[in-house]
Amino acid sequence: MKPGNIPRVGGGKLETVEKMSMGVSERTVIVGHFDVHGITAAYLAAKAFNATEVFANYPQTSPENLVSTLQNLYAAAPAKLRLIIVDVPVDLKNPTAFVQGLENLAARHEILFMDHHESSIPYLPQFKNVRTIILGPSALTLNNFLLSQISNATENDKLLSVVGAVADRDPEVIRRGVFSQDIQALSDGLDVLVREKDGALTTLRRLVSEPTAVINEARARVAAIPSATLSAKVGVVAVANALPEGWGPKALERLAFAQGAWYAVGHEFVTRNNQWIVRAIQRWDIAAKMSHLVTPGAVARELWPTRNVIGHPAAPSVAATTEGEAREMALQWARAISEKATAAASPVTAAFISESNVGIILAEILQRMEKMYEEYLELKRKQVELLERATRSTTRYD
Repeated sequence: MKPGNIPRVGGGKLETVEKMSMGVSERTVIVGHFDVHGITAAYLAAKAFNATEVFANYPQTSPENLVSTLQNLYAAAPAKLRLIIVDVPVDLKNPTAFVQGLENLAARHEILFMDHHESSIPYLPQFKNVRTIILGPSALTLNNFLLSQISNATENDKLLSVVGAVADRDPEVIRRGVFSQDIQALSDGLDVLVREKDGALTTLRRLVSEPTAVINEARARVAAIPSATLSAKVGVVAVANALPEGWGPKALERLAFAQGAWYAVGHEFVTRNNQWIVRAIQRWDIAAKMSHLVTPGAVARELWPTRNVIGHPAAPSVAATTEGEAREMALQWARAISEKATAAASPVTAAFISESNVGIILAEILQRMEKMYEEYLELKRKQVELLERATRSTTRYD
């Protein structure tokens, strides 16, 4: 296969990275995002492509820091490397520098960029020497492709493929019927592990060497996740009191599940920014089952068109100036979300026919059907007649 871009979207069968190799590399290094999906995808990639090294950590492998991290770690490597980047999207704050940085590294090393985020797709044509594969937008699609490249995949491999997608709140997991409470708990437990200092790197390296031990520990660490407390319930939205810092979306999700709410809204103080933040989440299983429901992000942009709404549409946040304003914004957001979601979920009004009229209505329907059939037969008869006339009037020449 010739060098160059290989942009793909979807779950089609692809060539293995070995077949796509541009040259001989002594080491294969997998670099992944620092969240649970990132480390599970990196784990699967490490097994699929016989990696000699893995790396993922916060904040080094965030989109904005990825290029500088790779330059610091591998630019001066004495031998050619095969660097496979998994689940780190293009840095939307500075996409030109992101692309050019990887292109510069590709002058010395073999670079493969594997992602599932739709936001990366517009920038694929800018890559010339970096190989690109996009499988998505489903996280499960990416993981399952990596899983398909593993010879003799284990039950742990199959489990972690789904766990990573659940961590990304991928609705495809619900649609395919592979979700379970055990997988949700395992995903949450891994989230606890990766949030610890150097947790992503430690957990990823341990997964590669002892996956069963990490899986068992993750199941035991779920209890460490703090939950939000309920302030009020507005229709299908649970409103939280002040959220535990650093756990906002996760705490809101736990509250929504506990309250049977479709959404949850709350406020959190972020120390590093010295800023109050209002957060909202849409329960990802509800979004998968009722995809037509409004997202919190869409509602926020309607409520506050001049404010910066950041994050995923199903789990966005908006800055506030004071705690009091944050609390008021949370209630306003909850009311608007509940109103729109309830209206969207309302069943279509059905007109019921009384039992005494059923026979009359059925007779009318049958009569109309019989008339339509007679008209159809008459039309066919005229078509045959016209065809016969045309045939008789045709002159044939030798």
